[in-house]
Amino acid sequence: MEKSEIAMKEKDRINAILVEAVHEGLSSICSSAASSVLFFLEKSGSIKSTSNIENLKTFEEGLERIFGFGATVIEKKILEVLCMRLKLPDSKKTKNNFEFTKEIGKAIELYEAKNTKLKK
Repeated sequence: MEKSEIAMKEKDRINAILVEAVHEGLSSICSSAASSVLFFLEKSGSIKSTSNIENLKTFEEGLERIFGFGATVIEKKILEVLCMRLKLPDSKKTKNNFEFTKEIGKAIELYEAKNTKLKK
């Protein structure tokens, strides 16, 4: 298998874990919240598919349109679940100036760096 194929499969796997974290984070509101919110975000153009979060910034903006300042609570829950699923250190130590997109990016970079070390 070529390196690009492996990298693509790993990216798909990380995206699948992110989608699971999004579902779980949204479900922390109530059990049916995830499907309703994701349906709305898909119809409003904030995401292309409920099974693929391609653009985190537009996803974040969509959550903020729906929940206002409450979006941060959900975003932190999504990050917490993502870190748990990727077996990364606790994400609760994030600063007051929490930026969802940056924190998710950092978590994914940390995971990729950890996996690169393990494969060598």
